[in-house]
Amino acid sequence: MDGTLETRLPSLTKGVFGRLRQGASPEWEAYVGHPFVRGIADGTLRPEYFRRFLMQDYLYLLQYARVCALAIYKGDSVADMRAASATVSGLLDTELAMHLGYCSGWGLDEAALQAEPASIELLAYTGFMLDRAQAGDLLDLLAVLAACLVGYAEVGVRLADDPATVRHGNPYRSWIEMYSGPKYLGLAEAGIVRLNEMAEARGGEARFATLLRDFRTTVRLEASFWSGAMAEPPATGPAR
Repeated sequence: MDGTLETRLPSLTKGVFGRLRQGASPEWEAYVGHPFVRGIADGTLRPEYFRRFLMQDYLYLLQYARVCALAIYKGDSVADMRAASATVSGLLDTELAMHLGYCSGWGLDEAALQAEPASIELLAYTGFMLDRAQAGDLLDLLAVLAACLVGYAEVGVRLADDPATVRHGNPYRSWIEMYSGPKYLGLAEAGIVRLNEMAEARGGEARFATLLRDFRTTVRLEASFWSGAMAEPPATGPAR
């Protein structure tokens, strides 16, 4: 394990999350080392792919907020409910605004983002998350949220620390800096700690096989989300 990665995300390999990440190692590496990520690292990712990703990511954040809102209902204590409420507020009041500001630099305004139809990959991914959030308890919910939250942090740190990452003239440099910055890494670290604490409180060890199954699925869906952004539109046949 890279020392810098462990230093900046101290809980990455600890507790139930560390076991989930290790147990899903092939899927996890395919996700954090996806061709989309490599294209961001060297700046060769086609701009139209990145714009498509930004539009779908906006729609994803709306569904992510809905999943987090379910955590308020699933919470057993006032502390749990307040933590979930703060997350939802941060998503709707802060992160969405930041995403819109970032998208504007790529020529995408809010009207264009709202008019974008959801991709098949997005529908599959968010549908699975919502299903597990509704059917399971707070631990199940946190486990399926962790792939996105922590995965982007790991990608950010890996790219920021890799000497092969192109800095000068890379149109995606600000994206790398955002996800390797202390604010986002703090959110990811807090998410890991909360998941591990919830696992201790709710019998995570006894439920590990089920948690791993759902975590693996979520990681695969994360990778497919990036693959969808790089997919070429189907060719249209001749008019009849």
